[in-house]
Amino acid sequence: MSEEKKPAKKRETRWASVLWYIHLHVLGLFAIWLAFTSAKWMTVIYTAILTAISCLGLTVGAHRLWAHKSFSATSSLRLFLMLAHTVAGVGPIYDWVLYHRLHHKYYGTDKDPYNHKKGFLYSHFMGNCMSPTVDHEQAKLVIDMRDIELDLYVWIQKQFYWPMFLVFGIILPLNVPLAYWDESMTETILITGLLRFAITANVCWLVNSAWLIWNIKGNKIPPDSISVFLIKQSFWPSYHYMVPWDWKCGEFGTYGNGCGSFLIKIWYELEMVSDLQTNSTEDIRKMLHEVSKKKITLNDGIEQLKEASILHATTEKLLISY
Repeated sequence: MSEEKKPAKKRETRWASVLWYIHLHVLGLFAIWLAFTSAKWMTVIYTAILTAISCLGLTVGAHRLWAHKSFSATSSLRLFLMLAHTVAGVGPIYDWVLYHRLHHKYYGTDKDPYNHKKGFLYSHFMGNCMSPTVDHEQAKLVIDMRDIELDLYVWIQKQFYWPMFLVFGIILPLNVPLAYWDESMTETILITGLLRFAITANVCWLVNSAWLIWNIKGNKIPPDSISVFLIKQSFWPSYHYMVPWDWKCGEFGTYGNGCGSFLIKIWYELEMVSDLQTNSTEDIRKMLHEVSKKKITLNDGIEQLKEASILHATTEKLLISY
């Protein structure tokens, strides 16, 4: 039986992970109270900045750059995003990319590790605390990871993840409040340590579960959903699962705006980013017209969009070089 046709493995709950994340979130909530009552304001600001940088490593780095190859980046930017991802403390980029690509390949099936059909709690939390739907080695047979395996920075992080995380994710970040503005050990560990990890863990999970929050269900926003007052829902999350390589498509329901997209635009102007892959409205209209006329299948149309995005990126790069 081919790897593609093998049934999904029966998943088992990793209770150690469940207990860790329960304690992490409980202590994180307590850290929020400390942030408002006893912590120094420099600690709060420093933790917020460090958390934001970590989130860039997750969204712009692991998701858009490495998982979907939405753009190319210079060595210095890739190094920065790799270190930012390490600071986040969510495991190696290699493993994250492997299971996110598995999520896209088997979307909505039993092999999908974050299956949206099983609800938000499963997609966001339980899917990350259970054994894989596909063995690690089996997953590498069905998911093309050659581009990731050839990336020097991803290889270094994979080989030395725990020493790097210990230094860049724990020792150095916690030393700053203690050494530079004499923050107490309790506030430092709880706020700069555990609260930060609780936030980055949820951002990491939201990349895979965001569809359930930011996607419009049906043809319009449900009038009885209070989320419309707090969250800007759109069809862009559904678009992402059809056209995952589009760099403009944000992780949380945005398109062409948001912090991640804004920074990609800046890095592009600084020539730190190139080969921005996206599709124009005309590309999509043309593809849908051909599909509606039954000239091509939808899958063939998606492949045409992929080829068109590569062509646009290459053409723009040549024009700039010229």
